[in-house]
Amino acid sequence: MQSGAILGKALNRVGFFSLVYPEYPSRIRGGDNHLQVVFSTEPFLAPEEKINLLLAFGKKNLVIHLPELVSNGWAFEAAEYGLEEIARELGNPLTANTAGLGLLWAVLGLDLTVLEKEIQESLGEKEAILALNLQAVRAGYEKGQVIPDKIKLAGTRQKIMSLTGNEAFVRGILAAQCDFAAIYPMTPINSILTDLAKTEVKIFRPEDEIAGIMSALGAAYAGGRAMVATSGGGFSLMVEGLSLAGMAEIPVVIILGQRTGPSTGMATFSSQADLNFAIHAGQGEFPRIVLAPGDLREAYRLAGEAFNLAERYQVPVILLTDKYLAESRLSVLAEDFKKVKIVIDRGKRPRQLAHYRRYQITSDGISPRAFPGETVFITNSYEHDEFGFSTDEAAIREEMMAKRGRKLANLNGGFEIYGPESAQTTLIGWGSTKEIILSILKEFPKMNFVHFWRLWPLPKEAGEILRQARKLIVIEGNFSGQLAGLIESQTGLKSEKILKDNGRPFFREELIKRIQRYD
Repeated sequence: MQSGAILGKALNRVGFFSLVYPEYPSRIRGGDNHLQVVFSTEPFLAPEEKINLLLAFGKKNLVIHLPELVSNGWAFEAAEYGLEEIARELGNPLTANTAGLGLLWAVLGLDLTVLEKEIQESLGEKEAILALNLQAVRAGYEKGQVIPDKIKLAGTRQKIMSLTGNEAFVRGILAAQCDFAAIYPMTPINSILTDLAKTEVKIFRPEDEIAGIMSALGAAYAGGRAMVATSGGGFSLMVEGLSLAGMAEIPVVIILGQRTGPSTGMATFSSQADLNFAIHAGQGEFPRIVLAPGDLREAYRLAGEAFNLAERYQVPVILLTDKYLAESRLSVLAEDFKKVKIVIDRGKRPRQLAHYRRYQITSDGISPRAFPGETVFITNSYEHDEFGFSTDEAAIREEMMAKRGRKLANLNGGFEIYGPESAQTTLIGWGSTKEIILSILKEFPKMNFVHFWRLWPLPKEAGEILRQARKLIVIEGNFSGQLAGLIESQTGLKSEKILKDNGRPFFREELIKRIQRYD
């Protein structure tokens, strides 16, 4: 993973956009660990079915992945090109990976000093390890120099930055001034925990996910900005706490990293099958917001905005990501990323505290929110009156349900349109399919693309936009077409479906072929 990150970021230094997509099994004994690096001067990238260069560490890996090579591609096996010998001479078997980076860099015809700078930046805190890896990359580069007919690549002057989706989330969380994060480790959100642990955010690693969400609710109740991060199995355990947040109107942010289910499923592979779960989880009915970023800018922006929305509307906000977006390393123009600004909004606060009513009936359904220590009020899991006292009265119950139900009535936006607005065929996607679909959109100039980054409440304006097309094609990574079903239930519009649920994202060539059937 680290070698792939170094290669991707070094390519950014040369002026290429890069995508580093890892695959690895959920087995302690190991297996076929590999990653694909795609790079281009174009901004939107997708995993490819066929590759141009293959570097395999072991004959078994070579046999597995050789069919993926294009007919005129180049394959290198580490032992045959002396990479393992370099590692033995240096006394560290892991340096074979770095020697492999040097070999590939030479084959690409790129300046070694650029790769050396990236290694120095990535490993600079570990002087002994840095020295070994610099020796390894230089030795590997020398091996590559003797290969005839090397590729000669020309980069650009674009300033490009590279992050994983999780790293972009962490930046957004910090920009939102989060105070408390309770995270029980689960793939694919583990790096959110490790990265936040290096900051001033108060981190709690609970004994289980139930304790995690309950502690986050306590922190939010006390006035902090609080969050949890988990995957589908952990979110299942959090559902009772989610319902408490709905009844007590406690703002909390939940990052839900989707992976292939049901149950443990394929724990280290990707999926988009928790959409319905996120929308409907919990006892009874209560408002919540479900967001699904599709790229680095959205991951940063929506992670920050999630805290604002949670406090503005006093509801739980669920950020849906998946293993592909969470752990893949994507690229963005540095100046575009810096343009995203997060302004803190703590929501509706009381103007005066005399005769304070925590659950005051208001026209917009949002009550002024005081914090403990400012005044006295009651909060629990029961239905309640305006002061928080438990009640079974039918009339009060109806008033409170109507109050909570009004909260999200004025939400606007939630989607973006790419391509000609007058297109007769509209592609529809959500979450991590965004850049994959954008990478192939130029192949279909008569089609446009609607990307949803807010799934719930489904944007009201979406129905009007989608009705302009004669044909709708929903592209999503699940078995049943959950967004397609949601759109039909909310708008009455039926659509064609392009679905995939084998743990892998859509590959570029694969998606082009499947869309061509409708062109």
